[in-house]
Amino acid sequence: MTLKSVDKAVRVLNCFSAENQIMGVGKISLITGYTKSNVSRLLSTLEGHGCVERAGSPGKYRLGYRVYLWGLISGGHNNLTTIAKPVMEQLRDKCGEEVALYVVEGDRRVCVERVDSVHEIAKVAPVGTYYPLHAGASGRVLLAYLPAEKRQIFYRKKRLDRFTSFTITDRKALEKDLASIRKKGYAISKGEREPDAFSVTAPVSDARDRVVASLSISGPDFRLTDQKLKKYIIQVLAASEEISRKLGHSG
Repeated sequence: MTLKSVDKAVRVLNCFSAENQIMGVGKISLITGYTKSNVSRLLSTLEGHGCVERAGSPGKYRLGYRVYLWGLISGGHNNLTTIAKPVMEQLRDKCGEEVALYVVEGDRRVCVERVDSVHEIAKVAPVGTYYPLHAGASGRVLLAYLPAEKRQIFYRKKRLDRFTSFTITDRKALEKDLASIRKKGYAISKGEREPDAFSVTAPVSDARDRVVASLSISGPDFRLTDQKLKKYIIQVLAASEEISRKLGHSG
């Protein structure tokens, strides 16, 4: 890409704002002065890099996951991980297990923050590690709250690989499970991605009522009891709601 093309791409990205979160090719063309065909080519390139994504209607776009991740990397005082970390530490102190935060990147999820378990034997999700969306409670929560059209794209692009005998690999069964997650507001997995491990996960929402992350309590199965599971559900829901509130979500 030439410097001129980079300049044009940045001008296209600058058309998006809090007031104009979804933009069409025609409107971007009017703002930038570029032809519609030029704008379409620029948007296609930006979409390929995750900088924009389609917003349902033909020719409509919004900023994509890559821009969101750049915000995380920039380390500003008001970003997701800065807000979430103290709440995650408090949650870890209550439950004793590892607490992790995931976001969607493309057709996978990535761990963007974690707080270590107090136990020597623990489930560990290193920051920056990628995991599947369909396997594990943290991934299924993110998948559950993706717009329906984005889930369809995911199904077309990704095979539902089996990691253990508990992994859901049937699309209809997975969609039923995702509907249940949206109804309950949380997800539980036991040995779904890795044997003998559990996860209890809830969604984190932002000021625009979008699920931007999943918050999880994870650990080895041998420490999980029915009583602890009930407690963890209450705790992870309270923590995710606190983070969401601090992100501007009104509930």
